[in-house]
Amino acid sequence: MKARPARKTDGVCWITGGSSGIGKALALRLASNGWHVVISARTREDLQAVAGQVDGPGRIDVAPLDTTDADAVERVVAQIESEHGPIALAVLNAGIYLPVRAESPDFSDYAKTFAVNLNGTAACVSALSPRMVRRRSGHIAIVSSATAFGGMPTASAYGASKAALLNMAEALRIELDRYQVFVQAVTPGFVETPAQDDNAFPKPFTISPQKAARRMAAGFTSRRFQITFPRRFTWALKALYALPADWYIPLVRKQTGWDKPDDAPKS
Repeated sequence: MKARPARKTDGVCWITGGSSGIGKALALRLASNGWHVVISARTREDLQAVAGQVDGPGRIDVAPLDTTDADAVERVVAQIESEHGPIALAVLNAGIYLPVRAESPDFSDYAKTFAVNLNGTAACVSALSPRMVRRRSGHIAIVSSATAFGGMPTASAYGASKAALLNMAEALRIELDRYQVFVQAVTPGFVETPAQDDNAFPKPFTISPQKAARRMAAGFTSRRFQITFPRRFTWALKALYALPADWYIPLVRKQTGWDKPDDAPKS
């Protein structure tokens, strides 16, 4: 038997990074569709504010968590399953975007980005997959980004972490299917979130968190590996990055405005 997407009758949905942005919109969307959702983020008050906005037959419970603490992740996963039942669908969405300028990088921005985006997700996978394998049931959705397809200016930390997540999801999909654990990767383009305010280049085809949540919720019912949107942008990016690097790097530099003379201070 092959792995299949989770159904709301299988158990609860756990969403990390559920207090704002895509995570918040997705939690409300799934709850409105009848899911029992548990959301995690660091601040209980922010989580409770989201839980109070449910409009529909489902419900939202909260489980405060810093995903960079692997021991805490293990405890929270155990707590959720003890109190609410098996985690049928886990949406590993917690992430940060810290722009890094190559002429003056700060190592702490790399370290923080990898700690949250990559290590935090790995901690969640490590807590979830053994449980799902034992049950021969489960669905893990890892939220990557269209920046995983290739390099972008100021995204040498963020893009690297998201490329690693896409690779992680591919490996998990290969390995876990025989245990009936379904794995997907989500690779959105630009979504209206506070993190995007720090992007120093054009953001074409930006969509709202609510539209992103609709696309994700629909994607979770399909068997395709990658949920990517808006397709007119992400498919164009995929086509661009399919070119030889010596071709696409100058094109990206031009399209993002990084072909202009630099304004960095001279030493």
